[in-house]
Amino acid sequence: MRFGHRVQGTIQGFDDKGRGVFDQFAIPFSTTGDEVVATFTARDRKQKICKIESIEKPGADRVATVCPHAGVCGGCLWQHIRYEKQLELKRDMVNQALAQAGHEERVAEVMACQTVELPPFHFRNRMDYAVGWNGEIGLKEFGAWNRYLDLKTCLLLEPGVERILVQVREWMRSSDLQPWDAKFYTGDVRYVVVREGKNTEQRLIVVVVKDQTRVTEAMRDDLRERLSPFATSLLLGEQNLTTDLSFAQTFVALKGEAYLEEIANGLRYRIHPNSFFQTNTRMAEELQKCVLDFLNTNVILDLYCGLGFFGIYLAKNLPAARVHGFELDEHAIELAKFNAAQNGVAERCEFFAGKAEDLAWKNIPADTLILDPPRSGLHPKVLKTVLEMKPQNIIYVSCNYHRLVEELKLLKTAYTVEGIKAFDLFPHTPHVEVVVFLTACSKKC
Repeated sequence: MRFGHRVQGTIQGFDDKGRGVFDQFAIPFSTTGDEVVATFTARDRKQKICKIESIEKPGADRVATVCPHAGVCGGCLWQHIRYEKQLELKRDMVNQALAQAGHEERVAEVMACQTVELPPFHFRNRMDYAVGWNGEIGLKEFGAWNRYLDLKTCLLLEPGVERILVQVREWMRSSDLQPWDAKFYTGDVRYVVVREGKNTEQRLIVVVVKDQTRVTEAMRDDLRERLSPFATSLLLGEQNLTTDLSFAQTFVALKGEAYLEEIANGLRYRIHPNSFFQTNTRMAEELQKCVLDFLNTNVILDLYCGLGFFGIYLAKNLPAARVHGFELDEHAIELAKFNAAQNGVAERCEFFAGKAEDLAWKNIPADTLILDPPRSGLHPKVLKTVLEMKPQNIIYVSCNYHRLVEELKLLKTAYTVEGIKAFDLFPHTPHVEVVVFLTACSKKC
C-alpha cells in the first residue's frame, strides 16, 4: 500500500497507544463504532497509521469537542470520546496489559478526575508550550515532532492562558527574536512554560531562550511589562543544548521568586521550575491518600522521592514514621528538605541526592518501599536490589502501566499483590496512573 491510499471501515477497538483500529490500520482521534474514511500516512511497527478524512457515521461514544484544536493537537487524543467511556477504556487497557503479561490481578475501575465540571478541563498545573520554526507557540500535532499548532486557546490550564501566548508572540516580533528551529538548531525563543499553584493561586511563567545574552535589558523590561499581569513569578531561562528540552539550565528572575508553591492535602510544597510535581494537583491528593491507606509500617524508603511529595505527607500523617528519600534531582532534594521543615516533619525525614541505580540506599532497613519512577520504569539494578533487600511492603506508583506489568513479573517472585488501584490524572488521553500494593511472601511465592 502506498502513502496517500484511502481506506474505509468501522473502528473495532483501540491499540495500546489509544488509537482506534480496524484491520491493520491505526487511526488517531477515532472511537469504537466510527465509520471512517481515512488516508494512509505513516507506518508504526506492524500498523499502518491513517488520518481521518471524514466520519461517515459516528460511534455511540463520540461527542462534540469543545476545543477548536481537537482532532489535531497532541495534547488531547481522546477529547472526542464521552468521558465515562474514557474511564472504561483505561480500565480495560490496564486489565488487558495485566492479562497479556500473565497476571491475575485486575483494576475494578479508574477513579474519575475530581473536578467541578464534567468532562474535566482546566485540571493541569503545568504546560510546556513549544515555539515552532514559523513562530507558532503551542503544542505539537499528534504524532509529529516538527509540526506545531499556534494555539489560540488551551483548555488544560486555567482560562486565559492564551493571552500569555499572545503577549509572547508580540514580544518576539517587537524584539526581532527568532523562533527556534528544531531541525537546524537555529533561533532564539524555544519554549514558554506555565506552572500554576491550583491551591495557592500562584503562576510561574518561564520563557526559555537559547542564549540569554541575546535578550537585552530593554527586551527584558518589555517582557516583564507584558507578562507581569499574568504571573506572580516570571523567569527568563536559558537552554543552549540542541536537544529539544523545555527545562532551562540557568534562570534570571524578571519578577517574583524563582519558584512556585502549591498546597496538597493541607501541606505546602515549594517547587523549582525544573522539578517534577504531579501535573494534576487534585488527583495527586488522591494518590497521597491511596498510598497512606496502603501503608501499615513506619520506616519508609522513598525512591524517586522528588521534592518530598509522598514522604512528607506520610510523615505528617503517621507521627511515628521515619522517611528516607532518594532522588536524582539535587534541586528537588534541597526543596524536599525545605518542604519537610516548613511542614514540621524535618526531624523525621532525611533526603539524599543521587541516582537510584547507585544503590546508596540499599542498607536502609525500611519496612516499606515507595517506588514512583519515571515512565522508563525501574533500572534493572534497582529491581534486583529491591528483591535482595525484600522490604516487607512495596507501594509502586506507576505512570506507565506497560512497564509496570513487566516489572511485576519479577516482583511477584517474592511478593504478593494485595491491592491495585487506578486514577485518571490525564483526562482526554490514554494515560492512567496505577498504584500497586505488594507484601513479601513468607516463603517462595
